[in-house]
Amino acid sequence: MSFIEKNLMPNEKIIYRTKKNFIIFLAPVLWILISLFFFTNSNPMVQKVAILPLIVALLTGINQWLMYFVSEFAITNVRVMMREGFFIRHTNDTRLAALANVTVNQSLVGQVLNYGTIFINSFGGESDPFRDIDNPNEFQKKLQTELYNFQKSPL
Repeated sequence: MSFIEKNLMPNEKIIYRTKKNFIIFLAPVLWILISLFFFTNSNPMVQKVAILPLIVALLTGINQWLMYFVSEFAITNVRVMMREGFFIRHTNDTRLAALANVTVNQSLVGQVLNYGTIFINSFGGESDPFRDIDNPNEFQKKLQTELYNFQKSPL
C-alpha cells in the first residue's frame, strides 16, 4: 500500500496519479558513459581513473532509483497529495479549497519527453515546486477539472 493510499480520508478517492519521469536517470547514465570512455583508453593510468565516475554513477543511480520508486503525486476529490524523496522527504498536502493555482514549467526537452516542474500555489502565497514530474500538463488539467468540480459542488 502506497503512502497516498494509507493517508486517504474517509470517502476520499484518487482521481489522478503520476510519478517522476525517467529523465531522472540521465545523470547516472552519463556517468557510466564517462567511465566507459576512460575504460576504453589504452593508457592504464587513465583506466584506473574510470573507477571514480563509476562510483559516482552507482551512488547517483541508487539515489535516483529510490527517488523514482518512493515519489508519488496524486489528485483526490479533496486535496492534492505529493511526496518525493527517501533520505530527504518533501511533501505537500494541499486541500482543494486552499489552492490558488497550479503552474507548469517545461523546457524544450521537457516538452519533447513530457516532463516538467509543477508549482502548487496556495492562497497564502506559497509556491511549492515538484521537479521532473511525468506528464505535468495532464496533471494540471485533471487538477483544474477537479478544482472546478469542487468549487461547483454545494457545501
